[in-house]
Amino acid sequence: MTQEQNREQAQALYEQGVKESAFDYGDGLSRLIALGEPEHIFRAGRVWPQFDYSLGFEVLVRLKSAKYMYHAGLEWKSFDHKEGTRVLAVLADPQYLFYAGAHWKQFDFEQGFDGLLKTGSCRYLYQAGVLWKNFDHARAWAVLESQVVQGEEWRGQAFEHPRWKNALLHIWLNLG
Repeated sequence: MTQEQNREQAQALYEQGVKESAFDYGDGLSRLIALGEPEHIFRAGRVWPQFDYSLGFEVLVRLKSAKYMYHAGLEWKSFDHKEGTRVLAVLADPQYLFYAGAHWKQFDFEQGFDGLLKTGSCRYLYQAGVLWKNFDHARAWAVLESQVVQGEEWRGQAFEHPRWKNALLHIWLNLG
């Protein structure tokens, strides 16, 4: 079966679970898992009246879906945010790790920051320094400085943003 056929079958199965009151949600989730489509597993967890959130979470981990892990953390009725943060850090997708820190109700900032730092993404380190509640600007700045070319744009923006400017002032005052 092609990827497109899997996607179409997952869409039909998801819609069946939304529309049919006599739908067997356990069997439906098993069938979705077999199709390996993380989007529809996420969507089922969002709207099906019955859903095994632990199993859905495990499958998103197995499918290495940072995008839908992030969305599940936003929209599922039940979600382990601490473990979700750990998984996003391991998956090392800076975009969704940043989004989780900016938008999840619960987020392990220390673990998330360490994961984001390891990606070396200047863009998302800069953005997290703007939006995250807890952030180690000094460690992030060290990455922005060390990546001369990739960090140039983001260092420039840091000099313009009030939160970064304040953090940079503290970093430089503590150098001596």
